[in-house]
Amino acid sequence: MRLLDTARYAFSALRERRGRSVLTILGIAIGSGLIIALVSMGEGINTTVTGRLLLLGANNIIILPAQGSNIQFTDADVQRISVIPEVTAVAPFYSAVAEFYVGGVKVSGRILGIDPLQLQIIFPGIKILEGETPPPTSASQVSVGYKVAFPPAVQTTSKLYVGQPIVISASTAGGIKTGSFTVTGIYDRFGASLFFDADSAVVMPLPAARKLLGQTSYQAILVNTERIEAVDYIISELERMYGRSVNIISPTTILQTVRSIIASFTIFLALIASVSLLVAGLGIMNTMIMSVMERTREIGILRSIGMTRREVLFTFLFEAVLTGLVGGLIGLGLGTLLSIGFGRYAGNFLRFGPQFEPLPLEPAITPQLLIGTLLFAILVGSLSGLYPARRAAQVDPVRALRTE
Repeated sequence: MRLLDTARYAFSALRERRGRSVLTILGIAIGSGLIIALVSMGEGINTTVTGRLLLLGANNIIILPAQGSNIQFTDADVQRISVIPEVTAVAPFYSAVAEFYVGGVKVSGRILGIDPLQLQIIFPGIKILEGETPPPTSASQVSVGYKVAFPPAVQTTSKLYVGQPIVISASTAGGIKTGSFTVTGIYDRFGASLFFDADSAVVMPLPAARKLLGQTSYQAILVNTERIEAVDYIISELERMYGRSVNIISPTTILQTVRSIIASFTIFLALIASVSLLVAGLGIMNTMIMSVMERTREIGILRSIGMTRREVLFTFLFEAVLTGLVGGLIGLGLGTLLSIGFGRYAGNFLRFGPQFEPLPLEPAITPQLLIGTLLFAILVGSLSGLYPARRAAQVDPVRALRTE
């Protein structure tokens, strides 16, 4: 029996039982579609979160005092760290939760006390929209993020402008500290990064931050290197210098952890979706067994006109493969549509914090994912149809012809 004849016979058998076949194919399609949708969403989340984490710079290291430690960072620490081989920049900074009063309207955010010339290390690519950055030695001037200057809930007449005063109330260990500063620049919209929302921040030179917070030692130090490969070496040197007195945070370490978590979560989602496809495979098996029982006399006729057991087995197995193939192809389209639909809305739930902008999410629908899912659907169909096909091949033709 030729392959083309087998295919035609399988198609005709599926058409004769179209109601049962459609339901079985639909089960395969849903399982395949879920695999594509969930895996592509997982990979999309991985790509999005990875990109956002790298906004901080994969070649950056942040040093913080460890909990319970009495260490205080000074200019001497900056000098010690700057002589470590491969270190290209050292940026001490201050950070505190704050409230900004613009024209009598309160805006919540953070202050970031840092040398404005080194701000690019924390926010690579950030640009000034209006005005200019304050001088590094200024104690009375600041530049503000986009959402501080243009808060969405404030009327146009109350928006902040260059040259306008801004009152800042910052939370410190000694209580609330308040100061008045002059805005010299407004940053363009930047978005979320790992530790800060640049759009909700007020950037002030180090002297201004010391004046407001009443601190002489730095809260943290940012270390930058040009080569990502040197990050581990610099971390080991910092650990040798400070021991357990500090906490060392590297985006590369965080990135590896996040990727591992997301990869495990994606595999978990894929396994859940695979269960639905395996359940659909049981549907194929049930349908094929019922088909063999209903077509016993037909099998006897096929055997009587010369069809071998192997050809009968192959014919019924081809029906199962065809069911998996058609269901898998429909599942590819269904999974693609689900991925696109989920991607449009899932970004609203993917953010680093309530004050951060939603992260854009693009599902990663790759050819490897589509081909792999289709082959898996065909494999499930083949394995599900193997037992019914063997059962059909073992039917005694004499007894089959006597069956009504």
